[in-house]
Amino acid sequence: MYWAKEERFSGGDNHGVPWHEKLNKAIWRGVATGGRNKENNWKGFQRHRFIAMTNHTQVSRAESWEEIPKNFALPTSIYNIAAQQENRLGEWIEEWSDTGFIDLMCYPARDDGTCPYTSPHFSLKEGEKMSKQFNSKYIPDIDGNSFSGRYRGFLLSSSLPIKATIFREWHDSRLVAWKHFVPMDNRYMDFYGIMQYFVGYEGENYRVEGHDEAAERIAKAGQDWANKVLRREDMQIYVMRLLLEYARVSNDERDRLGFVRDLV
Repeated sequence: MYWAKEERFSGGDNHGVPWHEKLNKAIWRGVATGGRNKENNWKGFQRHRFIAMTNHTQVSRAESWEEIPKNFALPTSIYNIAAQQENRLGEWIEEWSDTGFIDLMCYPARDDGTCPYTSPHFSLKEGEKMSKQFNSKYIPDIDGNSFSGRYRGFLLSSSLPIKATIFREWHDSRLVAWKHFVPMDNRYMDFYGIMQYFVGYEGENYRVEGHDEAAERIAKAGQDWANKVLRREDMQIYVMRLLLEYARVSNDERDRLGFVRDLV
């Protein structure tokens, strides 16, 4: 997916408007993957959890004890979320969250993208081209059935990637958390704190200063670095080195093989 030049993974040649022209929002669009979700297991899926946690209606109902959340828990006091202290977590999320599914990936599948067991909890949203998503400042990136094929495109954009994954990838050692991207726990419980740090909060009794300049700085550093170390030729070199090492460990003389030009 990284090698392909498909716009849905790369965003094409459009890497986003200047930071000061972006919407002060976190945007995510995708399908409800992460495995084959069924009526008896969807509550354990990571994408369903993320969308529920960033849906202001579901969070507001949980805050008011109107409804017990089906697949997530509200943050505990250790996270010190100001909006939650004022019982306004759902309202605050509405100010900056633009997340949603474009297909609920029902089993058995339905042509209209809906699903009898998840449609009561999730409304479908219109898809957004990746290039248009770059008009928002914050772009969370989470796993689906495998690693996210959008991550390289996100890093090359002028927006700020917020990354959660269980997968190791070829470029991991080249990227530094909080320098080139923002890391996020796979449970997503720290996402509220991350967004509070960057966008801030203004309430009746609590005020948290945002750090917009820090977000812009990380986004710019990540984009600049990605243009240096995540090029197509970097991917080619990595694969060639991988094949060389595979050939070495597969050889019966592996202990005697190596690169020794510096010793000649």
